[in-house]
Amino acid sequence: MTYMKLSIGSGLVAILSAVALSATSAQSQSVPESTDPIVLSRLDWTGQFVTTEVAAEILRRMGYNVEILQTVQVPMIDGMREGQITASLENWYQALAPQYEAATEAGEIVKLGPTGLVGSDGWYYPAYVEAKCVGLPDWRALSDCAEMFVTPETYPKGRLLDYPAEWNPDAQNWIDALGLDLVAMPSGGEGSTAAELKSATLREEPILLQWWEPAWIVTEFDLKRVKLDDKGEACVKAGEAGIDTRKSFNCTGSAIEISKLAWPGLKEKWPAAYRFLQSYQMTNDVQGPMAKAIETEDRKPEDVAKEWVDQNQDVWKPWVDAALQE
Repeated sequence: MTYMKLSIGSGLVAILSAVALSATSAQSQSVPESTDPIVLSRLDWTGQFVTTEVAAEILRRMGYNVEILQTVQVPMIDGMREGQITASLENWYQALAPQYEAATEAGEIVKLGPTGLVGSDGWYYPAYVEAKCVGLPDWRALSDCAEMFVTPETYPKGRLLDYPAEWNPDAQNWIDALGLDLVAMPSGGEGSTAAELKSATLREEPILLQWWEPAWIVTEFDLKRVKLDDKGEACVKAGEAGIDTRKSFNCTGSAIEISKLAWPGLKEKWPAAYRFLQSYQMTNDVQGPMAKAIETEDRKPEDVAKEWVDQNQDVWKPWVDAALQE
């Protein structure tokens, strides 16, 4: 009974939203400017699912034909360059900055501005590991307890569970620069990492991994982040090793760039959609609960996105109203 009440309420909100959008559109410009599909790239982590699905739902309510294409990052850049992908709405520059920057400078893709997320990444461990590795979260504690993270594949060194190889990780470079007895082993992605974390935490076994925030895994498994020393020794070592310090332990003091990217033809073919996507923002506090619902409640990303759009018209309608003005 509760589910039926929610469905009816959500449907009513959606109808009212559509009526309001139609009225606004009639007073400004006609959309869609083309009935061809706007193709959004959905990359392989849950937070990006949220960012993409929310934008797709709003674009559909504006009247656009929207398709979502599941892809990975390097082929996504090629697809956008060729016009097969219209936009990608959450792109972390610490992973593929050279590729993104080269394509932008060549005019093959365009930036739509920042996503709105405040991102960081580094090495993480469950909170209970601190009792087993005295000195954490300081990175130098790993010099004395790397062996507790050993696996059959990495023996006699400890394992750091890294990002998937496709994400262009650099954890091994950091390990080598800091002189730690660790080996970075690529993971199979967010799902497989979550499964390993769940197994390890149930037994309170040590596990060390490369991860990022915002991400539901950090709060769900009570992860703590390894910290650099106040004197900057680790950053000096990284610099001497030629590491790009925009990545992992960020030594530049600036936030990771997380940008919205688009095919250059978007602005001319769908100008109102272009303006909306420029204004569209996703924040840590909005994305986090939705990502957690998808992963821990077995909910579909599109359903979670629709529910949020139904309940938060006051947030997104100003973006649409502005986009529909010529």
